[in-house]
Amino acid sequence: MQKDTHRFQEADDALLAAVDDAIERTVETAGHELQSLGVGRSPYDYFADAALRHLFLRLCGANPETNTGGDPETAWKILYAGRNVARHWERERGSPAAVRKKKERQEDIEKDAIEQQQLALSAQNFALKTVIRALVDHARASDPQINDRLNAAIDARPAGLGNVSDTDLEFTEKAIAYLSLLTTPPE
Repeated sequence: MQKDTHRFQEADDALLAAVDDAIERTVETAGHELQSLGVGRSPYDYFADAALRHLFLRLCGANPETNTGGDPETAWKILYAGRNVARHWERERGSPAAVRKKKERQEDIEKDAIEQQQLALSAQNFALKTVIRALVDHARASDPQINDRLNAAIDARPAGLGNVSDTDLEFTEKAIAYLSLLTTPPE
């Protein structure tokens, strides 16, 4: 299980390195031309922003060439997540989080309520993970095979189902990954 988590981390690291390399190569090939046009930002920032916009459109299901056809609900979720990150960074710097109210439309009020629910669920999930990790660490002292027994219980689930669908297999894969998060000792 730790091996799978490590492989995901390696894949993420490789992806981020490839994005950095692509921006670096683009700056090397087109950065001087961009600066000659009088763009007021560094070529690194300009191309990183272009990549971010492209990925945002892709995540929202929009056509990156026309900026059309995207899912507004997905866009709002990404923007709300960004707003929460910005507020966290403001508090990190010691300044009070800026209050940037959205227009008080009914749909915005509903989105705020959903955001609050998601925040509460995230906090609950974090607390549960923390408690479960502590309990597993404590149990590991008296039962060094606890990880194997927990993994065996998940591995046995599909056999008990009989006819296993793709959804069942995906469920099992996600359960294995989640179990790994809960049983991996914190560093």
